[in-house]
Amino acid sequence: MTVVERIGEGLARQSNRRKAIKRMGAALFGVVAAWTVEGIRAPGALADHCGYVTEGDCTCNPPYGLYCRRMDASYCSGAACSGGCYYDESYRYVGACWCSAICQWTSEYGTPITGYYQCCDCNCYGQQCACRQWMQTA
Repeated sequence: MTVVERIGEGLARQSNRRKAIKRMGAALFGVVAAWTVEGIRAPGALADHCGYVTEGDCTCNPPYGLYCRRMDASYCSGAACSGGCYYDESYRYVGACWCSAICQWTSEYGTPITGYYQCCDCNCYGQQCACRQWMQTA
């Protein structure tokens, strides 16, 4: 057996398919989770790539009308659940996050503002609520 064959045989014996599949699965889960919360593209382009968009509705409409920040400011990091809260898919959508429709608002100075809300349903210590973040598009 040549040196190259021995090295190849040694590498083949050290590789573990189960471990490789677990690592690939963990990486895929991480990418999907990151996309759900932050989006892979720039925030302005996210509305075109949301898993769900509530057409005609410019707000998040949280579970039972409760935003998590009202209970404790640490429960949200933008639209992401944080501070001991976790994503809750039981109330609405798979992945627990969605986007509102793109709408135009008028600022307090009379200038138009266009954008949408990124919204996520959370469960904070047994209480369902939502986190949201305004994403300006223009």
